[in-house]
Amino acid sequence: MIPPFDYKIPKTLQEACDFLSEADGKAKVIAGGTDLVISLRQGEQSPPLLIDIAHLKELRGIEESDGVLSIGAAVSHSEIASSPLVRQYADILSDAVAQIGSPQIRNLGTIGGNIVNASPAADSLPPLLVLNATGTVVSQQGEREVSVADLIRGPYETALQPHEILARISFEKLSTDMRTGFVRLARREAMAITRISVALLARMEGGRIRDIRIAPGAVLPIHQRLEEVEKFLIGKFPDEVLLRTASQKVSEAMINRSGVRHSTFYKAPVVEALFVRAIRLALAG
Repeated sequence: MIPPFDYKIPKTLQEACDFLSEADGKAKVIAGGTDLVISLRQGEQSPPLLIDIAHLKELRGIEESDGVLSIGAAVSHSEIASSPLVRQYADILSDAVAQIGSPQIRNLGTIGGNIVNASPAADSLPPLLVLNATGTVVSQQGEREVSVADLIRGPYETALQPHEILARISFEKLSTDMRTGFVRLARREAMAITRISVALLARMEGGRIRDIRIAPGAVLPIHQRLEEVEKFLIGKFPDEVLLRTASQKVSEAMINRSGVRHSTFYKAPVVEALFVRAIRLALAG
């Protein structure tokens, strides 16, 4: 049973910030509610006030300007998956969010909610990391920019202050020579939480890897890129020997960050295989 709470629907983003400030850390922001409502039902959270921001026009829309793609925090996964702009300039993100939950969840759930929930299994976060995405955070005091990498502090923990709202996500659109790959493992095709995923972006030059960014999902305590593996790959020809060696470095990086756990014996070979699939997908263009 969900405990009683007050419910406010601000008319503007500024009013939402005012409500949050007045609540003095005792309110929760809700948009799609696909994660928060479950948490309320399970008694994990019981805020006395919910502030609904789903309808705010300042948090809507997908736009491109001067080579930068901007997505409002209240834009749904379905809208992102079907957006011609995202498909053209950031296909790795549209591919990832198209696999979230069910059609109903994708229609309700928002990109902002997926980020600030900060689940280790969040499907949007690995692609956003390889896109070097930045979040615009607003409050009564104004706004600030923070990279998505710095926004995520740990499992279900972000750098957002209680009075702040994530307003939008921005990143440079991918150039035509950038190739991407996103693969994941789940118990079934739909309505399943990701067990392991890999997001990868690569640029080739003269047959060698000129640039590469790698971010696994659901295998680390905090979402982050594997920069040591990226450095190892840059400047090399991506033959089978290299991919096999790099895949082992991916699992080693996972173990170095997470330690050896009971799940390591099966996660290590799976993340290696998913990395190889992702880089092959990217290199195939």
